[in-house]
Amino acid sequence: MSKAPDFSYTPGQVKTLSETVIKELEEKLRALAAIPAPQRGFKNTLLAFESAVSGFGEAVQVPILLAYVSDNEALRKAGQELELKISQYSVDLFTREDVFSALNEYAAKGEKLGEVEARLLEKTLLDFKRNGLGLEPRKKNKVKKLMKELIGIELQFSKNLREVNDTLELTEAELKGLPEDFKARLKKSEKGGYLVTMNYPDYVPFMQNAESGDARRRLEAMYNNRCSGVNIKLMEDAIALRRKIAGLLGFASYADYVLDDRMARNSETVSAFLARTQAKLKKKGRKELRVRLKLKGGGDKVLNSWETGFYNNLLKKTKYSIDHEKIKEYFPLETVVKGMFEVFGEVFGAGFVPAQLPAWHKDVRAYEVKNPDASVAAYFYFDLFPREGKYKHAACFGIRHGRELADGSYELPAAAIVGNFSPPAGELPPLLKFDEVVTLFHEFGHVTHNIFTKAKYGKFSGTSVSRDFVEVPSKMLENWAYSPAVLRRISGHFRNPAEKLPEQTIKKLIDARNMDSGLAYLRQIFFSMLDMRYHTARGKVDTTKIYDKLMKKISLIPLSPGTHPQANFGHLMGGYEAGYYSYLWSEVIAMDLFGAFEAAGVMNPETGAKYRELILAPGRSHDEAGQVKKFLGRPAGEEAFLKSIDAA
Repeated sequence: MSKAPDFSYTPGQVKTLSETVIKELEEKLRALAAIPAPQRGFKNTLLAFESAVSGFGEAVQVPILLAYVSDNEALRKAGQELELKISQYSVDLFTREDVFSALNEYAAKGEKLGEVEARLLEKTLLDFKRNGLGLEPRKKNKVKKLMKELIGIELQFSKNLREVNDTLELTEAELKGLPEDFKARLKKSEKGGYLVTMNYPDYVPFMQNAESGDARRRLEAMYNNRCSGVNIKLMEDAIALRRKIAGLLGFASYADYVLDDRMARNSETVSAFLARTQAKLKKKGRKELRVRLKLKGGGDKVLNSWETGFYNNLLKKTKYSIDHEKIKEYFPLETVVKGMFEVFGEVFGAGFVPAQLPAWHKDVRAYEVKNPDASVAAYFYFDLFPREGKYKHAACFGIRHGRELADGSYELPAAAIVGNFSPPAGELPPLLKFDEVVTLFHEFGHVTHNIFTKAKYGKFSGTSVSRDFVEVPSKMLENWAYSPAVLRRISGHFRNPAEKLPEQTIKKLIDARNMDSGLAYLRQIFFSMLDMRYHTARGKVDTTKIYDKLMKKISLIPLSPGTHPQANFGHLMGGYEAGYYSYLWSEVIAMDLFGAFEAAGVMNPETGAKYRELILAPGRSHDEAGQVKKFLGRPAGEEAFLKSIDAA
């Protein structure tokens, strides 16, 4: 059994790591390329390449994670530098003519391969072609140069956002509407004012509860102008570079280049999907907007960006009598985590056992994921509270891919949820708001994809699926947070754990699920269309102008004057460029899959086992649409999704 990952790196070790791992890989690649053509076979060429690359990835995965989670600034910096070097070297790796020739020599033999091995050959060759191999040398070198430049820009954009420590100073009066525990954990300025940060646990509750519209307007302006001085240019430079790369590779746009290897296949399919869904949601969105404007009063025809969270929350409190600050008392973090492990342990036939394993910080909790026979299937980590220099959102980080090793043993996968939930405040334990519970379930969906993988090859392991399929397991698991049976299991008042979330409240939470689904999904469609517009544009892109125009038209909420939210739209600089539609696309598939659980019972272990076997275990070993068809007995459709949000 493979041991748990080790996190005990020093900045010095991380600094020298890139040289040693690159050198080792280069030696393996030289040996692979030198094999005479007649002697080429699956094992010494394709498998040798896959094993070498997977081993290389594994050697740097933990040190790169430390760039996002370590509390040691020097270690974070070394991890960031390593990530840049490795990302840029990966461009070198997939533009090597000698390795490409070796793989093509092997492919030309036409050896009979199994389905997964044939797919491995096809996808590996495609990686080279997508980096310009097969182009004439001048073009190929240009692509390589631009790709390296692009990686540097993207990483700088993310680094700028991670290092934001802006605060808005507010008076006690401006905090009216916020709960006492919120005030209790705010730092104070020398003048005695309260400092509200740009971190989620500060920003979201403030925008939902602060009665002072002016304070919300100022905080939203500061939040949506984070890094605008530097990041707008970085994003516009990146969009221009991407367009050049796509052109050199023979694609009409960067979106078409990206989508060529996704389920959607091209930008026309995505645009049609978004337009179709927008048309179905427009009526519902407008109706929801009218309700909020009525609540706002004064005959106003516009709901501003800094007002959406507040009036949504007010509506929850009035129409649905849901006070999320009150409800969070029923969701102490420990109770939710214990309940979540029990629920998904039952559904997927697994146990989550706390374990004394090495970790990267004293606050991190480690677990062994156990199979029914008590053998270890994977390792899992929780890093849940904000710290200086730490990644600012909630995400699942894959720490190690599951894969078959040369000796036939299986490398056990490892994954972590890195979050920024509100830490303990005074006497209060950490309490989760209901939307944070949903976020936790979402990220745990990504974890299940990583930890239940049975993929033979690292390239296909866990979340290494098509980007427009990667959110299916995460969107899937959100549904359990709305099941009455599950809510009873994951709740318990922090003063009296036996006191579960009241039945009446459970009903209200479920009823309120779609109270803003029109506006919420229109907002998602806006982000998706914005992304597609940025990445299908022919000429120079003015990101602010396009943002302003599309936001009002699609989301029905105008852009706040003088703000530049694209400067902190990290998805478009971190892997979701020309792919933001994937969230909605995946959700449509997920809702169809969830229908099978609804029919059999959400806790049904047989359906859980089938889902684990057909959707989670293969990773990208098979065609994703084909696996969905196997699970459902038919191709996925949009009806279940539209019905679930009352838009059918």
